[in-house]
Amino acid sequence: MKKSFLLVVLMLLSTATLFAQQENDQLYILMEFMSVSDEMDGDYQQVEEFWTKIHQQRIAENDIIGWDLWAMMPNGTEQGSQYFTVTLFSSLAAMLEGIPGDKFQQYLQNAYPDMDDNELDAMMEKTVKSRDIAHQVFTTEINNTSGDFDMQIGTVIVFDIMKQQNDNYEKVEDEIFKPWHQEMVDNGQKGAWGLLRILIPSGSQAVGSHITYSMYKDFEQLANHWESDGGEMDLTTSLAVQKALKTRDMRGVEMARLIMKVR
Repeated sequence: MKKSFLLVVLMLLSTATLFAQQENDQLYILMEFMSVSDEMDGDYQQVEEFWTKIHQQRIAENDIIGWDLWAMMPNGTEQGSQYFTVTLFSSLAAMLEGIPGDKFQQYLQNAYPDMDDNELDAMMEKTVKSRDIAHQVFTTEINNTSGDFDMQIGTVIVFDIMKQQNDNYEKVEDEIFKPWHQEMVDNGQKGAWGLLRILIPSGSQAVGSHITYSMYKDFEQLANHWESDGGEMDLTTSLAVQKALKTRDMRGVEMARLIMKVR
């Protein structure tokens, strides 16, 4: 299930609340899912630490907004990818281009001015050997709750893969479900909620068309939310929710924890 899910999932995750993007700006999100063996786990984390300084150069040049590393849970080697990275862009063109080819050497030299060519080549080789980029997914965020949630290391995300069943789906998320999530954010039951539209992969054979996510400051907040009864709904709301559920098919639920962050 996770391998199919990774073909379409890309998340993670919000503008003002989740990624500190300016209000009303469009946010584009590239997620790259990494398959990492147990033997290479240590090397992989060293590689991502090395790349954080390169991402800082990208941010300084306004090529990206930010970058994150998330560890999936559970993360067994037979469950698909064990990690994913999130790169945040302010435009679709920038997301599609990725790292401009003529800038990479500049980023590398600025990030590590004291490393010689042999040392840099060794890190590039370790990068290739430490993981397999199993899947890439392009998304854009189209809705989110308001609030002052600060996404720190240790933040937990739970996201649902949705397959749109009719054209009312996005409207339903906005009018029926978002107010419910906003209330939980206001009450301290979760940190943030948002809705992503998957750009690629897409089509009738894609596993999902959208992703909804909920952010929690730690495992305790998540556990308290899961163990709560969710509150009661009046009859009108209950009927509206039942109708709304028919606009999408929930294809999977996944969880991850933030372990690195560059802004």
